[in-house]
Amino acid sequence: MGARRSASLRSLTVLGMFMGLAGASRAQEPVAAPPETSTSKLIQSVSITPVVAFAGADMRVVVRVLPDAGNRRLQLSVDAPTFYASTERQLDGVDGARAHTFSLHELPAGEYQIVAVLEGSAGVRSRITRTFKVMGEDDTQVLESPRPTTRRRRGSE
Repeated sequence: MGARRSASLRSLTVLGMFMGLAGASRAQEPVAAPPETSTSKLIQSVSITPVVAFAGADMRVVVRVLPDAGNRRLQLSVDAPTFYASTERQLDGVDGARAHTFSLHELPAGEYQIVAVLEGSAGVRSRITRTFKVMGEDDTQVLESPRPTTRRRRGSE
């Protein structure tokens, strides 16, 4: 019983630190879990393929959602310094699909952040953030190399 209590206390403390709720002085006392904690696993995963991409690539994002009566809408936003896209899908609650596939076309090089948000009638039910990188040439490094100005002449060494 003591191990179970300390494990649950530890997870509440970590959750509180993640959400910025628990201070060092309150780390030992039980903290009430926020209401969305019980449904925070409704978005089961966000997967991005291919794993390695170069500028101009098309990517696929698959968001897996646990069907639930309270599910109403799934929003996906993709953000980078030179690119932004967002979309949303209506969900059918318990009868809704588990996997939702989104396509991203011709992505420029950069660091990307994907945010998947599951909403219900009472607001946000679950949120997951993922990051990935699309590789490409660094614009500051791309310089045309000048042709060598020194030529070798026969017999002039």
